[in-house]
Amino acid sequence: MSEFDPRNEPWVAMPEKQRPSGCRIVLTLIVVLALLMMSASGAIWYFFFRDQLQPDEIEAPIVEATAVPPETTEAEEAEATPSEVEAVATVDNETDSVNRIVYVTDRGQVVAVAPDGSDERQLTTGSLRFKFPAWSPDGRSVAAIGVNRGGAGLFVLTDEGEPTSTPEPLYADREQGPFYLYWSPDSSQVSFLASHPDGMGLHLVQADGSAESRLLTIGGPLYWQWTANSEQILIHSGFSGEASRLELISAEGDGTGDPIAAPGFFQAPGISADGRYLAYAEVMTGNSSLVVIDTESEAIVQERHAGLVAMAWSPTADQLAFTNGTDPDSTSFVGPLRLLDAATGEVALISNEPILAFFWSPDGRYLAVISASRSGDGDINASLFGKEGMGKPNQQQNLPQLRLLVYDVLTDEGRVLFNFVPTFTFATQFLPFFDQYALSAL
Repeated sequence: MSEFDPRNEPWVAMPEKQRPSGCRIVLTLIVVLALLMMSASGAIWYFFFRDQLQPDEIEAPIVEATAVPPETTEAEEAEATPSEVEAVATVDNETDSVNRIVYVTDRGQVVAVAPDGSDERQLTTGSLRFKFPAWSPDGRSVAAIGVNRGGAGLFVLTDEGEPTSTPEPLYADREQGPFYLYWSPDSSQVSFLASHPDGMGLHLVQADGSAESRLLTIGGPLYWQWTANSEQILIHSGFSGEASRLELISAEGDGTGDPIAAPGFFQAPGISADGRYLAYAEVMTGNSSLVVIDTESEAIVQERHAGLVAMAWSPTADQLAFTNGTDPDSTSFVGPLRLLDAATGEVALISNEPILAFFWSPDGRYLAVISASRSGDGDINASLFGKEGMGKPNQQQNLPQLRLLVYDVLTDEGRVLFNFVPTFTFATQFLPFFDQYALSAL
């Protein structure tokens, strides 16, 4: 990878700021330390499970084959192609069909290409180094975060015309830069997280640049999902405890809403595709419980769980896939993969092996699953084909192999697609927070 050499001058004009007071310096140091600890936790999480999930130490999984959910995602950044993160856009209507992949090159530039490798188009040039490109839901635009020595900013790019070396940011700041973004379902706004003296700031900005960005709410950590009509946001802030929040807030409001429950041990909350059900974990006597609530009938389904829980709704049905730790004191969600039927409350075991991440396909038929690599077949009639050991093991000798599997809901069968060696960034920044990334990067 070639070394990036940004320009010395700021890439966006910033007003000169007065020398900060002593209190401001102390607060800034505290926030920086908190963010560094979060980053370090990802590395600790990964290397802990690297030791725990060595292929020759894993017992052959036992599975009760039942309904299996869907797949979909760009979690294949693991192959360590020139991109850090890839995103696929597919739009079908009466007049247009968009089927493009966007990725970041090793020089930090955004490129869009057809799935067969044709019609490659570079969207950016210049000194900015981009990361986390994400297609708008309508497939017309790409949002990305650009950085250099002058700060960080949020940009919306178009997959047409000539690349620009000086795109206009929708938001930019030297000290409170953005680090994660998530489109609204109607493609009109981009929500994003930026550093804030009091933790993390959740911002909203119009994608066409017609209005200034605004700070919606503050918390740390912050996880959220948009409602399908782009009018409300279900947020989970502060993890668990007295300072935590689980609220449905208005995108046009003041960032507050009525508390839904006392948050338990989970990260990203969930809203079913039809908007009827909410999913979250709630603190219960003795431990934590996964809760699915019917917003129409107010019926509640509860599933007790150990450790942390990660969840994701099917994009086409009222089915919730989830994993959780097997130890009551576990601070990880790595564990068996299950499927909960919101209407009946029935829970089916999909995979008994430790699952690190999972993603639904857009049609709700498949689940793409990332697990520790191992010898032998998978747990649901899985068969290995293609090349093993994908990625760049020579450059990442300390990172163990993972494997990508796909489970078919209709046939109750699974297949191992390939083994791969993840990049350090993928392993420490993407996997620990895959439940939130699954909402924004598909």
